[in-house]
Amino acid sequence: MLKKTLVVFIITLLLIDIGYSFIQFYNMPFDGDMSRCIVPADEVKSILENPLGIKILTDNITYPNPNRFFCHWSFSEYFNNVPLLLQNFTSPINSAYLSCALAKIIIQVIIIFLLSLLITGGFLKFDFLVAAILITPLFQTNGYRTYMGIIDPSTTYTFFYALPMILIIIYFMPLYFKYIHGFELKKMKYLKYLWIPLALISSLSGPLNPGVSLVISLLIFMYFFTQNLSKLDVKDRFTKIRQVIKSMPKDVSFYLIPLCLFSLYSLFLGRFNSENISNEITLSEIYLRLPIGIYYLFTQKLGFPILFLILTINSLIIHYRIKNSEGKKILKMFKWIGFFALIYILLLPLGGYRSYRPNILRYDTFMPITLSLILIYAKMSIVILKYLSNKLKYWYVSLLILVVFIFTNADKPCFNQNVCERNSINQIANSKEKIVKINDDCTVLSWEVIDNPTKSELNTKLLKKWRIIDDDKLYYQSSSINSK
Repeated sequence: MLKKTLVVFIITLLLIDIGYSFIQFYNMPFDGDMSRCIVPADEVKSILENPLGIKILTDNITYPNPNRFFCHWSFSEYFNNVPLLLQNFTSPINSAYLSCALAKIIIQVIIIFLLSLLITGGFLKFDFLVAAILITPLFQTNGYRTYMGIIDPSTTYTFFYALPMILIIIYFMPLYFKYIHGFELKKMKYLKYLWIPLALISSLSGPLNPGVSLVISLLIFMYFFTQNLSKLDVKDRFTKIRQVIKSMPKDVSFYLIPLCLFSLYSLFLGRFNSENISNEITLSEIYLRLPIGIYYLFTQKLGFPILFLILTINSLIIHYRIKNSEGKKILKMFKWIGFFALIYILLLPLGGYRSYRPNILRYDTFMPITLSLILIYAKMSIVILKYLSNKLKYWYVSLLILVVFIFTNADKPCFNQNVCERNSINQIANSKEKIVKINDDCTVLSWEVIDNPTKSELNTKLLKKWRIIDDDKLYYQSSSINSK
């Protein structure tokens, strides 16, 4: 009876949190890249017309993001169709904001579901709900979002960072379930060939995917290489290495080889990214900025310090109190996550410099590590709840409740962020002028205040595409205040 009550209670809390996040997403303004990607701008047309980037090889040209076709395509398709579909139920302007909120909440729920599935090995378990309630508060909409965010305030960035992470998680799930949970996913014998196109889609999606995939693949290879090396008793070094590589599990090779090949191809295409070329600074200077990025991530808000504190406590409890094979296994997993974080951070500067991300490391580029830490935190916590004595378990449950409360309390409501932008768009829609002057100085489908009507052309094309305005118009704002 108690367990059933807890199930209902946890599900209720999860639904409340999802609803709360959705309302916050719905009240966020549009970002400055939406019209460029949806209308689209000429440079984005080059991406959409050339999915595999072959034109770079044949015509020797450069353009922005040649290795991110599937992000651009999914974003464009979604916002060219979903807002119009929702207009059967609500007004055009509401449908646009509603589309943004729906995309974000769906992506958030999928990530939480997949992480909980990885943690527990199945969703028809009580532990699955426990994992979900532990990690859900760590998905901050406000609060600690600027330093450990998963779902970006910018809908465009959510499609380019959080959404592609889903592809990576799904790709490695068969190997994870087999070698972490000890069983194979049903029907993978027949479905595994679909992972080859999935490898291509993932590699040509978000900016982080190729690098993350290669680092994970390297660590998996290192793990099996060292395991097999210690088992072989062969004196000749080269013969031993060759035999170790040959003894690599066939399923590991099957999943890693196509992913690595497509990821390397994606990185090759990324060399012709015109945005990297235009923002080029010396590699040594980029590396010198890394420590600053790490410093800001861990010192400006309590999010990461609290997460690392609970990870430290969990590690100590498992080390001293849970000395079984499962405890040793999870500590070893934590160690490999540490290796992943180190290699990933050291390789990140090779991805190029962005002026809007001056210290290289930011919540978006740090996201793969954030998700890994969230996963191991919840997995450790569930193992501790499983094996800790009843007397100590009550204290530990109190600690977990405190962590959940701190993160939940930090994510303060902010329900009026797009009021000014909504009013400005309504002013554009209701005006009879061809060039509309907006008196408010908030951003309107832009990263900054628009002081020249010609800069609004793509934005008004998007508003017309969404049926918010009927005629061709332009707009500008009287203020030149920069509010990116």
